[in-house]
Amino acid sequence: MIHVSEITTYLKCPRMCYYTSKGNELLTYTPPGYLERIILKELALTYGLAAGKEDILSILNSELDRISKEIRIIYRAELDGVEDDALLGAASTVRSVLGDICSNLSLNAGYYANSQVEIEPLLHSEKFGLSGSPDRLIKIDEIPVPSIIKTGSMPENGVWQGDRLQLTAYAMLVEDKYNSVVERGFVEYARWGTVREVTIKRHERRKVLQIRDRIKKIQDGFMPERPKDAPCERCGFAGLCEVKSTLASRFF
Repeated sequence: MIHVSEITTYLKCPRMCYYTSKGNELLTYTPPGYLERIILKELALTYGLAAGKEDILSILNSELDRISKEIRIIYRAELDGVEDDALLGAASTVRSVLGDICSNLSLNAGYYANSQVEIEPLLHSEKFGLSGSPDRLIKIDEIPVPSIIKTGSMPENGVWQGDRLQLTAYAMLVEDKYNSVVERGFVEYARWGTVREVTIKRHERRKVLQIRDRIKKIQDGFMPERPKDAPCERCGFAGLCEVKSTLASRFF
């Protein structure tokens, strides 16, 4: 069973999938802004409480206060050893962007008016050999639709290609579980309070299945080529990775 997160990892660098499949533990790497991102993720799950209300800023400030107190409980392992001052600083950074978030939430009130089916549902499909958890399922015209929350950068238009493929994989899982046809999904860019609709396309469904099959080959022992744009400087496997290409990997 391939987890959707492995597709995301594959898109960063296929070799990361290889080393993980061999039982190597990814060395701990805390990217800049990590604390702000997990706080933003939790806050984004509450945007529906504020969207369309007159006191949006007040609601978000209250939710941020609550999240600041509960974040250690939710992310127990991830925040083990993190100082309280660091969390307070991260919450302060998030609070500084609430004004911009409020402005955009008003524009997306229609999205947040949809009823929510479930937060982080566990989905799996024997037929597709995939499993994963979208950040939330919402109901539109009685059909469950996946949505994912991103706390990083937002493209000027549309969504990032990796986000499209991740969302497509979740759409396929939702279709299998609910015996439905999912023609769209959503990406929520939490730092801006912006929601973008994504049409689920045939060629991206095909791409998800292709990547799934490539990950299966990697798990069977195939060493893939290291892409030219691999994030080696931020990779916990940098010390293990052999960058010398093999003839077979050139054709993968």
